[in-house]
Amino acid sequence: MTATASPVRLLSPASMRFGVWRALPVSRRSRQAAVGEPWQAEWRLSRVLPISGLRLASVGLFVLVALAVALRGAGVPWQAWSPAWFVACLLLLALSLVLARIANDGEHIAMRSDLVRVTRRHGGQVRTIEFLPRWVRIEPEQHDRSLIRISGQGRSVTVGEHIRPQERRHLADELRWALRQLDD
Repeated sequence: MTATASPVRLLSPASMRFGVWRALPVSRRSRQAAVGEPWQAEWRLSRVLPISGLRLASVGLFVLVALAVALRGAGVPWQAWSPAWFVACLLLLALSLVLARIANDGEHIAMRSDLVRVTRRHGGQVRTIEFLPRWVRIEPEQHDRSLIRISGQGRSVTVGEHIRPQERRHLADELRWALRQLDD
């Protein structure tokens, strides 16, 4: 008798690094999944920015103070300050809007026994793809450190853009483990 080893490492809900697993009560597992049933597993992968909102505000305040000191030191009369202040505030506002749009980027993967939903937010656009769990395949695009392709029913989406390449294999293992748990 031959035995084959599973390519998925054995995981437990406690070892999930990126996602959250919610075990359903035994009575709910035995019946069909309701449409409004909560997600059994979720992953929120958001973009990590090098600067937070508080740091951006403090840098902006520093820029405005530096502008005031420079204008005062140059002997510019108070009446001429308004165009410089207007331009400085406009640039700061534009920078904060761009960073806010980028900071909202991310991926949300949610699973339950009847549905796998992947939502990607990128540059203000939202794309949602839904799959049936029985037909979902999770595989790397090229190698272990590349983006993860979730595919099924003729559709596919790549995830893992906002996590480090070294951690993508662990994310793929978590996703595969959760899919197997949904079958139980």
